[in-house]
Amino acid sequence: MSIWIGLLEGLGEILRFFHDATVGLFGDYSWTVAIILLTVAVRLAMMPLAVRQFRSMRAMQELRPQMKKIQSKYKTDRGMMRTDPEKFREKRQKQQEELMALYKEHNVNPASSCLPLVAQMPIFVALFSMLRSPDVIPELATAPFPIDATLQMPANAAGVIAIGMLLAMGVTTFVQQKQMMGRQAITADDQQMQQQKMMMYIMPVFLVFLGFTLPVGILVYWVTTNVWQMAQQWYMLREVGGGQSNGDQADRSPKNGPSGAAERPQRSARPKRSSGRPDGAGGRKGKGGSSSNGSGGNGYRPGRPGRLGKKRNETRDKRR
Repeated sequence: MSIWIGLLEGLGEILRFFHDATVGLFGDYSWTVAIILLTVAVRLAMMPLAVRQFRSMRAMQELRPQMKKIQSKYKTDRGMMRTDPEKFREKRQKQQEELMALYKEHNVNPASSCLPLVAQMPIFVALFSMLRSPDVIPELATAPFPIDATLQMPANAAGVIAIGMLLAMGVTTFVQQKQMMGRQAITADDQQMQQQKMMMYIMPVFLVFLGFTLPVGILVYWVTTNVWQMAQQWYMLREVGGGQSNGDQADRSPKNGPSGAAERPQRSARPKRSSGRPDGAGGRKGKGGSSSNGSGGNGYRPGRPGRLGKKRNETRDKRR
């Protein structure tokens, strides 16, 4: 309990320092600016964790081809989960065992990507407690927020600007989740990607409804954190080539074409089929009953008597 009280008092002192440093510039709104500066200071303090997260992400990216082979070797789907749940669990267990062995071999920890989120949760709860408690910083109870509101008021009663910040929190959460999807696609399979896609749309809506009852000061902290995280993730994804791994680049090799789809093999030119007839024979019939090869209109073919000649011989035999 003493650790928690010490954390509250330490954050309170930092918040007072930023307030005193900015009160000459922002006047009554310096408490809002102090929360923004406190958020930036927390994110800067967690930069070593962010660097570790970046290195872990890059290592996971390099291991992606081997991870894809393991996932393909023990591929599962929802149909197997319904028809043969025992085989489904067995394959999933073997897949996880081989993936963990691969991580251990290359000294990679996938949980490193969660460290910044876990580390900032005590700060978030401590700030929430300071805004709700009149004992740590009593001045926060009357600290003004634009358009006749205070930092302790819930967003649904703090006016238009608070509602705008609430919507900004939802939008920045959506963008951040979308960036996370692009980054986690390095290791996630199809089922995990479907779940993350659902969370990308559900989480912002849930947070917006939840934020109606949160103090405005928490919204200031949350929006500032999301904007910082968006910029940080954009830089990290840019450093690793936009989240594209070596396996993706191999899929776009000339063998598969620039679009990633396999090109059809070029057919060799077939020799023209010979008619088996001498030159000039078997031409098409032209106008006026004459054929295009210059022979008569009797359908003459080499080695065969013409039909007209047969009729003349039959008529001549009858007359005799």
